[in-house]
Amino acid sequence: MQVDEAQREIRVAFMGGGPGAIVSALVWVVAALFHSTSGTQAAFVALFFGGWLIFPLSVVVCRLVFTRSASVAGNPLGLLCLESTIAMIACLLAAWLLLPARADIVFPIAALAVGTHYFAFKTAYGDRTYWLLAAIITGLGLAGLFWLPGQSLPLILAVAAVEFVFGIALVMGNRASEPTVA
Repeated sequence: MQVDEAQREIRVAFMGGGPGAIVSALVWVVAALFHSTSGTQAAFVALFFGGWLIFPLSVVVCRLVFTRSASVAGNPLGLLCLESTIAMIACLLAAWLLLPARADIVFPIAALAVGTHYFAFKTAYGDRTYWLLAAIITGLGLAGLFWLPGQSLPLILAVAAVEFVFGIALVMGNRASEPTVA
């Protein structure tokens, strides 16, 4: 299988990754709600554990809403997104450890982790849109870390908005691709 074929298969199966970005945006919105009602720690716990639901929920959306197989068994690029997600989870664990000492920087670190993990998606999906998405969320994380520490709620909402807009754009850009129902 050639690289461009592998990328096309992943784009078709997962609607260009749009459903995953939309589900992730919703997890950030839930974190914002927890932040508003219960504080930083509860919000981070919601983000961390909600993040575990992103892939399974996006698979369900791909299957039920878009009639896609959401499976790329045997695709040489199939594990690339998972591999970058493992690194992201490690960074989120590090942020969690900072909660007692530096709660003001856990969401900027989370944004950096999420943003940088999207850079690998360009290779997996063959779509440079992911470089822009990655750069914007990474930039938001840097801004929150260095210039606006302690402004967690606006940062959380900004990440959610960016992921939602990009998710919609990715879905719209891939809606005409052929379904591959398994």
